[in-house]
Amino acid sequence: MTIRRNPHLALALACLLGAPFLPVVAASPGAVDETPAAAVPASGASASSPDSAGSASQATVLPGIEVTGDRPQDNAIASVSGFVAGRTATATKTNTSLVEIPQSLTVVTRDEMDKRGVQRLTEAISYVAGVQSEFQGIDSRNDTLTIRGFKASDSGGSNNVYLDGLRTLNGGQWTRAQFDTFGLERIEVLKGPSAVLFGQVSPGGLVNSVSKRPSVESHTEIGVQASSHNTVQGTLDIGGASPASDKVQFRLVGLVRDGDAEVDHTELRRTFFAPSLSWNPTEKTSITFLAQYQDDSGGSTYQFLPANGTLHSVNGRKISPSTFLGEPDWNNYDRTQYSLGYALEQILNDTFTFRQNFRYTHVETDYKAVVGGVGAVNTTTGMWPRRFMWGTGESDGFAVDTHLQANFDTGPLAHAVLAGIDYFHTDWNDVNRENRLQTGPGAVPPINIFDPVYSGVGNATNPLYLLPRSSSDVTEWQTGVYLQDQASWKNLRATLGARYDWTDNKTLNRLSGVTSEMDPGKFTWRAGLTWLFDNGLAPYASYSTSFEPVSGSTAPARGSNPFDPTEGEQYEVGLKYKPAGLNALFTASVYQLTQTNVSTPDPLYAGYQVQTGEVRIRGVELEGRVSFFKGFDAIATWTWMDSGITKDTNNKGNEMTAVPDTMASLWLDYTLPESFLEGFNVGAGVRYVGKTWGDNTNNPALRVPDYTLFDAAIRYDFGKKFPSFKGASVALTASNLADKTYVATSSAGGGGVAWYGSGRNVSLSFRYAW
Repeated sequence: MTIRRNPHLALALACLLGAPFLPVVAASPGAVDETPAAAVPASGASASSPDSAGSASQATVLPGIEVTGDRPQDNAIASVSGFVAGRTATATKTNTSLVEIPQSLTVVTRDEMDKRGVQRLTEAISYVAGVQSEFQGIDSRNDTLTIRGFKASDSGGSNNVYLDGLRTLNGGQWTRAQFDTFGLERIEVLKGPSAVLFGQVSPGGLVNSVSKRPSVESHTEIGVQASSHNTVQGTLDIGGASPASDKVQFRLVGLVRDGDAEVDHTELRRTFFAPSLSWNPTEKTSITFLAQYQDDSGGSTYQFLPANGTLHSVNGRKISPSTFLGEPDWNNYDRTQYSLGYALEQILNDTFTFRQNFRYTHVETDYKAVVGGVGAVNTTTGMWPRRFMWGTGESDGFAVDTHLQANFDTGPLAHAVLAGIDYFHTDWNDVNRENRLQTGPGAVPPINIFDPVYSGVGNATNPLYLLPRSSSDVTEWQTGVYLQDQASWKNLRATLGARYDWTDNKTLNRLSGVTSEMDPGKFTWRAGLTWLFDNGLAPYASYSTSFEPVSGSTAPARGSNPFDPTEGEQYEVGLKYKPAGLNALFTASVYQLTQTNVSTPDPLYAGYQVQTGEVRIRGVELEGRVSFFKGFDAIATWTWMDSGITKDTNNKGNEMTAVPDTMASLWLDYTLPESFLEGFNVGAGVRYVGKTWGDNTNNPALRVPDYTLFDAAIRYDFGKKFPSFKGASVALTASNLADKTYVATSSAGGGGVAWYGSGRNVSLSFRYAW
């Protein structure tokens, strides 16, 4: 693909190359506009606001409410003290109060992640309403999750995980980036269709992680940790202003981890570094450079386990979650990834602010495994057929988002208008070699699921038998233009946005030499209203749409036409409550979410599909995040979903796959008073996930039972009792405290397979900060 042939790429590159040469226009110092949104994007370089002419410490007065800028809760990208965030930039790409957004959104703060002992993204969002984390079981390669019943990230290709407001790389099943949570300041879950600002996206929503960034305040933190499965790690977080000038700030975040996994014969190692540098040459100009390097090596915990032996007993026995059914000499997952980008903000005057965010990412992987998925287990002998796999892949891509914000009034209405263009481009390739032979000189020996005896590699990896099953070279790009207006009048907040996307996916099948291409364009929009009562109540209503390109085509007799994108639409009404005098946010929402153009078997031509399917989820979510008083934080969530296949060739009226009807969670965190065990902090939580189906036929043999998990934490701050040890603390945290064995999900493929969820993990950590 060349720039000459692609005007959308040319336009995106013009925006990228021209941005640094924008003139610096001075604004009137001290000017304060009454606007509904301050101006900090999800990946903004600083907390400065054009409303306040570049001064983050000045107050931004909103109609009906007054918000000051010196509290951490008022910054949409910085750290937050406690569990309750006040503002976000994910939902609108502007610094907006969570109460004013006509959509459900949850912010998981750094403080919450630290107190709960979070190490993975799926752990971080396990106390978020509407989210099922780790829904595909234990998988050290990927973070798998659903939002409102739809896949947001899985092992098969769904990728709705963003970093600093920019889409992360697409790739094959294993050629995807995974970002360590130690490098994150917060994680935000935006629920419902959000294509109006991000383009192609799952109808359930997306996850946007915000990187740790430099600040003027000097700080140093070192930590060591020992965890279950012989795991040890060390961490470093250092930053502050440059000795030469406080206009330059730096930060370096690093982590080294080495240990085993809960699955036998599997080691997991990670090295992670994330340097960043901010430069603020004037009060109106700021740029932050963000880089990451991560190297993962060892094996993979992802296993296709038979449903008979996990969901159901075989001869009175079930497979232990730690049982490894591969081959120790063919268990490898190596991934190297790095990225480099920047976030630029230029305040032009009292009205206009320009921003541009850019990131380049590279990922390369090497994956070797012996897994099932070939056939059903022999329930008499316990022997299970397997296959050898060897996958290699590489992915390169960049994302750039450029927008201009204008704050102005039209009569009694105050506006924050955002106009922008973004571009995303990925080139990726992968080769999947497999050996599924069950007989002959290159046969893959079966294994006993209860008493495995490893046969070694043998002839199974000989190139004569380990043959390419798929080999792809893929180029994907998306260009989107968007316009949004956040208008306010008295206590009314209105959000209206529209977007048009041009997309292209060109796939070369290197085995057949055939190239297929999809280039759908799509218009999406969103509209919402919020009314801010003086007592802190904020009822809202919204409508939003989304789309996702899908691969495949109709039968030759129907023209072999490429499939259209699936389309999503959502109606949502809710009530948010932010009580005066209490650091808390309560959200109740009711929604109907529908996805159309879903593939279903062609009733006339066997082996092909048509896009006449439709699925629908009606749901209710309740969530509260609150600090009742100093030292007492709480999270409570409840989710109910009624899923249905409303149009389908064979399964109309059934429930959707992997959608629990009920989920709930509760976490309580308490710092003991000075008069009683001063310095101690304790936390405890419980999570519940209801029953799910393993396929759209609702086969009872693949019904996954509900499960309840318990978590706990205890911490001691030495500085509370012994001032000379200020900054030193020790923590003991545990997830799945009872070590419950449970199945996370199941599938009809491969004779019926299932995936276990994570077992107990206990960590003892020491941290010293100054």
